[in-house]
This record gives sequence, C-alpha cells and structure tokens, in this order.
Amino acid sequence: MAQTARTDEAEKAADNVADLGRRTADKGADAAREATDRARDAARRGFEAAQRTFGATAELERAVARRSAEGASELGRAFAELVREQARSNVEAFRALSRTVDWDQVARVQGELLRASLERAAAFTRRYLEVVQAVTASVGSVRPRATTPR
Repeated sequence: MAQTARTDEAEKAADNVADLGRRTADKGADAAREATDRARDAARRGFEAAQRTFGATAELERAVARRSAEGASELGRAFAELVREQARSNVEAFRALSRTVDWDQVARVQGELLRASLERAAAFTRRYLEVVQAVTASVGSVRPRATTPR
C-alpha cells in the first residue's frame, strides 16, 4: 500500500508538472501570437506612413515641375517676342540706312537702333528676373499635403 501511495503521488506530481508545462506553453504561444500581431500592425502602419510620404513627395515634385514648366514657357514667349521685335527693328534700320546718303543721318539711325536694342534687352532681362522670382517663390510655397496617421 505504501508503494501504491507513492505511485499515486508520483503520477499526481507528473500530471501537475505536465499541466504546468501545458499552461506555460499556452501562455508562451499566446505571447508569441500577440507579439506577432503587434509586429504585423507596426509594419502595416509603417508601410502606410511610407506610402503617404511617397504620395506627398510625388505631389510636390509634380507641382514643382508644373510651375517650372510654366516659367520656362513664359520665358520662351518673352524671348520669342524679343527676337521678333529685334528683327523688325533691324529691318527698319536697314531700310532707313539704305535710303540715306548723309553720314549724320546714318549715325542717328544706328544710334536709335542701338538704343532700341538695349531697351528691349533690358525689358527682357526684367521679365526674365520676374519669371524666375515668381517660379522660385511658387516652388518655395509648395508644401506637401499634411498626412495624418489613420
């Protein structure tokens, strides 16, 4: 009987140890699942934040490119106008020079041509600086949309 009592106690102890092991394993598995869920959620939030940041950056780049293209187009139009005016002025000066025989009149026509050319160049330079300043200011004012975590 004493031996049967010891065997029963040993079986109870073994059952207790096995039960304790199962509970510990269950708690470990639960903790591992929870840690995995948290890591997955953190990764998802990080990915979403990266997507929002990329979207805002792409939007900013598109706005800057659009404004730069608008400025370049404006400069192209201003330069074309300068060339057109200069060509018209040169033709008028050539006609005037071809009709004159007086050196004083030649000097006056050339002086007027030079003055008009310099005025057009100055006007173009002013317009160029205005456009560059406007593009620079507009690019500096472009801000990405605020991204808020979801």
